[in-house]
Amino acid sequence: MNILPTLPTLLALIKCSGSPLIDVGGAYIPSWLVCMALGILGTWLSSVVLERLEYGNLLHPHGIMIPALFALITLWSWLFYFAAR
Repeated sequence: MNILPTLPTLLALIKCSGSPLIDVGGAYIPSWLVCMALGILGTWLSSVVLERLEYGNLLHPHGIMIPALFALITLWSWLFYFAAR
């Protein structure tokens, strides 16, 4: 019995349960939007902290490091808060 063609189908069915929504004051907000807001806030906060601790040179070149830090914080927040549901 060959289970290889059915395995991707089963994995697709497991992950197609829909996007989790967060109820904020009666309005349902998609969780990816909350994760992006956490990424923006976390990136700003970590850059401020690094500058105050005089480790701001770790963020050079800014055109690469700031988006990478944003992506890292956004994806980790998704993994920790919403992917396990």
